[in-house]
Amino acid sequence: MSGLQNVPRHDVSIIDAMRLRTAFCGLVAATTPAWGVDWRPLPSPAQYQATVDLDSVIAQKGVMRFIVRRAYASAQSHASGKEYLSTRLLYLADCNARKLIQADVRPEVKRSELTTPEAGLDLAEALKLACVKLAETGGAPSPTATPGGSPPGASATPARSSSGSGIIVNRAGSILTNEHVVRACDAYEVIDNENRKLKAKVQATDAKNDLALLTVDERFATAAKLRKHSEPRLGESVTVVGYPLVGVLGDKPSVGFGNVTSTIGIRGNPAQMQISVPIQRGASGGPVLDQSANMIGVVVAKLDALKFAERAGDLPQNVNFAIRAEPLRAFLEANKVDVADSNDTTSLSSTEIASRGATVTVRVRCLKEGVPVIPAAPPK
Repeated sequence: MSGLQNVPRHDVSIIDAMRLRTAFCGLVAATTPAWGVDWRPLPSPAQYQATVDLDSVIAQKGVMRFIVRRAYASAQSHASGKEYLSTRLLYLADCNARKLIQADVRPEVKRSELTTPEAGLDLAEALKLACVKLAETGGAPSPTATPGGSPPGASATPARSSSGSGIIVNRAGSILTNEHVVRACDAYEVIDNENRKLKAKVQATDAKNDLALLTVDERFATAAKLRKHSEPRLGESVTVVGYPLVGVLGDKPSVGFGNVTSTIGIRGNPAQMQISVPIQRGASGGPVLDQSANMIGVVVAKLDALKFAERAGDLPQNVNFAIRAEPLRAFLEANKVDVADSNDTTSLSSTEIASRGATVTVRVRCLKEGVPVIPAAPPK
C-alpha cells in the first residue's frame, strides 16, 4: 500500500468579508436535484455535518479510497493561523476487514495501521456506504468524480443507471416526474407499488419548470388527485412519498412529513414552494400531498447545505423545494393529460396519507448504455 500520492488534509474555506447577500447570490448554485449529486449525509454531532462523496470511491492498490467532508457550524482554527468552515478528508479502507485510516497526511500507509471505526459515528456509516458503492461499481471511478480523483492510468466507466420518483397522474398510463430525472437516458423503466417493471417512454418535457411526462402501455388501479384550489398555504402540513437512496434503503416507497415553510422558491420563484420535509437522493419527482392526500406539488431539489455553509457560515436544516401545482397543471393540460381534481378537505391520518401516496408513486429508472429493460408484466 505504498506509493500513494499525498493530498492536503484540509479543503480549507477561508473566512473573509463575505456577507449574507453574497451567499444568497450563489444560492441557486447551492441547490441540487434530489438525485443529481452523490454526497450522502452521515450521522453527525452538533459541531459539524458530515457527508461522504460516493463519486470518489475508487479501488486502488488492493484497497478502497474515498472522501469524507465536514461542514462546521462555527469557524475552526487551522495550524496556519487561518480559519476554515469545512474540511475534506481522504480515507483508505479494507471492506473485508471493515477498517480504515485517514491517509491524506501520510506518504504511505501499512495495512496493519487500519482500524475499525466506532459504531454509530460518521466514519462507520461512511465506510458502510462506500463499501456498498464499491460492490456496485467494482471500484471504477465515477464519470462525475472531481478532477484528479482517479489514480494514474485509470479510465472512467459510464454510469449504468440512475433513479428518481414519479407520480401516476392518469390511470391510462401517464406518469409525471422531473425533467432532470429523465435527461440523457437511453431507455426508461417504471416500477410501481406492486413491483411491476414497465417499459416507459418520454411524451413531453419542460426544462424551465423541470417537468417531464412518461407513458407506459399498462393501466394503473388508481391515480393521484390534484387539489382544486391548489395554492400552498403557509405552514400547512405536507407529506412526501418517493424512492430515495434505493441502494441503501431498499426498493419500497419512503414517506416524510413536514410543512410548507414558504409559498415561493429560490429568489422568490413563484413556480416553487419551500418545504421542511427531509429530502434525499432519489426523491425527485415524488408527490407533495396535503392532509387529504391531494397532490399540491412535486419534489424538485434540496439546498446543498455544505455549499451554503461555505458561503454564509450557517448550516441550514431541511431547506428543500417543490414545484407548485399551478405549473404542473398547465403542463399536463398542454399535453392533453386528464388529471382528477379534488375538493376533499377531510383530514386523514398520517398512515392513510402514506398508504394512498404509495399507491400513486412509482420509481423511475434512467437506463444508460445498454442496460436491459425488463419487459412489462402481464396486467393483473
